[in-house]
Amino acid sequence: MGHIDRLLTACEVLGSPEQWFRPEGYHDGLALCIVDSIQSTGSHYTSVRNVVRRYRRYRGDAATTDGTAELLATFDACGSVDGWARAIGNQKPASTRKGASLKAAVIQQVARNLHDDGVRTTDDLRVRGALEPGNDARRRATKKLWTSVEAQSSGITWNYALMLAGLPGIKADRMVTRFVSRALDGVELSQETAASLVREAARRMGVPATDLDHAIWRKESGRLVSVDPDDKQQPVLEEADDAVNLELTTR
Repeated sequence: MGHIDRLLTACEVLGSPEQWFRPEGYHDGLALCIVDSIQSTGSHYTSVRNVVRRYRRYRGDAATTDGTAELLATFDACGSVDGWARAIGNQKPASTRKGASLKAAVIQQVARNLHDDGVRTTDDLRVRGALEPGNDARRRATKKLWTSVEAQSSGITWNYALMLAGLPGIKADRMVTRFVSRALDGVELSQETAASLVREAARRMGVPATDLDHAIWRKESGRLVSVDPDDKQQPVLEEADDAVNLELTTR
C-alpha cells in the first residue's frame, strides 16, 4: 500500500467531510491574519485567541478590516514593541533561541515589510500569494518579505496567513505532520512532504486541502472534528473548549 493510500485510510477516522468544522479566517483583515499566524507557533491555543481578542477590543469593529497601516499605528499608539506586547500581545518570544525578540516585534516587522512593498490589505495578499500562472516571481518575492523576518524562515506562518486570508493551503505544523507520519507507520517526514501528501489526499477525497488540514489538526488536538446538526449544545461546548488551556500547537 502506497503512502497516499495509507493516509487516505487514516483519514477515515475524521468522519464525513460534509460535517467537518470549517476553518475560520479573516477575509478582510490583514492585521488579524498577521497577528494570528505569527502568534500561532509554539503556543497554547488560548494564548493566541487571547491576543486576537485583545486586538479586537483595542480596535473595536474596525479590527475586522484593519490592514498593515492600522496594525502599525497600534504600535505607535502603544509607544513601543514592549508597550504593544503589554497592552495587546504577550511576552512570548519568537523562538527558543537565547535573546530572541518578542513575537510582537516580529508582527511589527512583518507588517512593515509588507506595507512598504504595497501589500496592505488581504486583497493585496491574495493577489501576491495566489498560485497562478505568471505569479511565481511575485509570490516568491512577497514570501521573502515575510520569511526573512526573525524565526519565520520555515514559511509555516506565511502559509497560514494565506489560509487565514482565504487562499487554499496546508499549514503542516507538528500536529498535521504527526498525523501523516503515524499513518505511514512512523516514517519521519519533512513539513513539505507532509503538506504534499495531505494536498494529494485532499484531491483524491474531493475536498479543499485547507478543510482536510483543519480536520486533521482538530483530531490531533483533541477537539471536535465534526458538527452534529442535532446537538444544539455543540456550538456552546465548542466555544467553551477554547477556554481550556491545552498544551497544543495552535492554528
